[in-house]
Amino acid sequence: MPKRALLMHEGDDVVTVIEAVAAGETVRVATKAGAYACELVSLEDVPRFHKVCLSPLAPHDLVRKYGEVIGEATAPIERGAYVHTHNIASLKTGVRA
Repeated sequence: MPKRALLMHEGDDVVTVIEAVAAGETVRVATKAGAYACELVSLEDVPRFHKVCLSPLAPHDLVRKYGEVIGEATAPIERGAYVHTHNIASLKTGVRA
């Protein structure tokens, strides 16, 4: 059975997993309204309530969640990769997001 994730806004680059995900597991993404959005395969272990990349990102690409910029990619990030402090930096505070 696929793990679950939530897409907060249609223009987001990341989704939030609702339960911990192991590398190689399928993640079913739903919108806030509960509609099916897509499926992806997690490339890494991802803790509950953390982010997974929905759209591939290059270094310096802006990262969006909630329809807002939450940071900047500091490395290439593939679809299905864990998105956290190791690959994005905050633009507002200079602190890794």
